[in-house]
Amino acid sequence: MHSGLRARVHNKEPLSGIFCFTPSPLLVEFIAVANYDFVIIDLEHSLTDMQTLDHMIVTARSHGLAVLVRVPLARSHLVLPILDAGASGIVFPRIQSAEQARMAVRLCRYAPEGDRGLSVHRHLNFQSDELAMRNQNVNDSVCVVLMIEDKNGVDNCQELARVDGVDVILEGAADLSASLGVPWQTQHPLVKDSLKKIAMAVASSPAQFCAIPRATEDYQAWLEQGVSMFVLGTDRGVIRQALQANKNRFSA
Repeated sequence: MHSGLRARVHNKEPLSGIFCFTPSPLLVEFIAVANYDFVIIDLEHSLTDMQTLDHMIVTARSHGLAVLVRVPLARSHLVLPILDAGASGIVFPRIQSAEQARMAVRLCRYAPEGDRGLSVHRHLNFQSDELAMRNQNVNDSVCVVLMIEDKNGVDNCQELARVDGVDVILEGAADLSASLGVPWQTQHPLVKDSLKKIAMAVASSPAQFCAIPRATEDYQAWLEQGVSMFVLGTDRGVIRQALQANKNRFSA
């Protein structure tokens, strides 16, 4: 029986999250009180250190905010301590092959489903009693999210989505646009067709598709296609726009 965010994903509940690039527990608290369902703390394009990340995870957990952390496979040694610290799951960017997908799952699961090392830490409430049962409960709760961000990933999307243990396929239209030769043109027909291909492949698999709408009409279109999980931009984008709008209110 899945629990936490993973259960909500597979129940197809409406879920809204946001990327957090700013290394700040206070900002995670703002995201929580704004009633987002989950936050993705980024370790791919940010300089967040491990101590700050630990505080951000604690803050999210204290507010009941599910916390995912984006970790490139090249930094896979960080997956174990991040999960031990209580993250709800890991987002793996730039996944291209089924072998990479299987590696991602193994990193996040205890035996026999994976290779995760044993530890008594925050994720187990620092208790070692009934450890086998607790570890199975953790296996059932950790959410494995793969990002498809290039042409190879799109070509292999059906196989990726069907890897046992993969919970979510998250689109990455920005990097995908560059891979398709139309950098930053996330509304380009080549990009939109690729996103549709990914979503269709995921729809016929046990995994769920997560969209990153760039405009209100994108959001509505995904809803009409049955998508229920969304990443609504980044903290940096939202903060910049809010600051600009505030300044504009008082401009002559």
